[in-house]
Amino acid sequence: MKRIANFIPALSGGGAERVVVNLLQAFDRNEVTPILVTGSATGPFADKIASDVEVIDLQTPRMRNAAGPLRDLMNQRRFDLFISHLSHANIATLRAAKRTKHKPTLAVVEHMTMSAYRGQRWRDRLIKPLAKRLYPMADHIVCVSQAAARDLETVLALPKDSVRTIYNPVVSPEIQSLGRAPLQHSLNSFPGTLLLGVGRLSEQKDFSTLIQAFAQLYPKIQGEVHLAILGTGEQHTRLTELIRQLELQSMVSLVGFQENPYAWMKRADLFVLSSRWEALPTVLIEAMACGTNIVSTDCPSGPREILATEFLEHLTQVGDPDSLAERIIQALQHSPDKEALQRSANRFSYSQAATAYTNLI
Repeated sequence: MKRIANFIPALSGGGAERVVVNLLQAFDRNEVTPILVTGSATGPFADKIASDVEVIDLQTPRMRNAAGPLRDLMNQRRFDLFISHLSHANIATLRAAKRTKHKPTLAVVEHMTMSAYRGQRWRDRLIKPLAKRLYPMADHIVCVSQAAARDLETVLALPKDSVRTIYNPVVSPEIQSLGRAPLQHSLNSFPGTLLLGVGRLSEQKDFSTLIQAFAQLYPKIQGEVHLAILGTGEQHTRLTELIRQLELQSMVSLVGFQENPYAWMKRADLFVLSSRWEALPTVLIEAMACGTNIVSTDCPSGPREILATEFLEHLTQVGDPDSLAERIIQALQHSPDKEALQRSANRFSYSQAATAYTNLI
């Protein structure tokens, strides 16, 4: 049996955390013993880990303190493959590996487009120079989309085609059954058009542009219309104030974290990704897997790769409320075939991702 560990800072409700939960579930138990290593075993996904997965809590929520515990863990457990997710964790992992006596095969996974990254703390400015110095030490550098991989090679001056692409494990059979579950919210019985955004309330996700676009488009839609945004984050207060300023309190809801976003996606008439940057936006794939009509910004990177040639007319400009409003109205008037959306999303299945990571050993 191959002992494969996945390391992530915490189990908060973000896209990378959901990817790790999915990957742990996806590994073939006849070939792999899956292990979760985390700086803090807390957060909305803490109870989503498969029951047969060993969870190792380093109790180091700050990644700058994680290198020592990671070094000791690698020496003690002798993993076959150690997969680290997110930049801060990747740097801690590679710092630890420099001092370990029993280095496993190391894979660092970058979940963002590095050139577009804008950290919020002063120490975030160290990410790019540290990554440039440390990432070449990894046995495998992985990005979650082709565009993000080529971008990382450019930013870190890595050899061409040295960064692998492994698409995230997103689509599972459970998505369909979870999508059919009743929506535990008053909007379940909303009679009009329901628009949906999902993601961390952050600058990256740019929900302020989505809310401004909604303010323009709702008078142009026949009947009632409502925008629901699922997620938590540092911009909650700012977005609440923007909703108040635009007098949209009765038409826009900041719903918070939802354990079953698929029920919302299945119920929605349109899913909107308004991000300024991504790498491979999981929620866009999930919405397509639910057969939900979609609109997305053409941000770097991922959406254009996900939609391929079949659905490129659903892309719009980044940070432009006018263009976003226009594209949403067009999408509502011309819904694509649900089965075609689902077929396209199936490229991002659990099994394909698990096999690709297992083959890194």
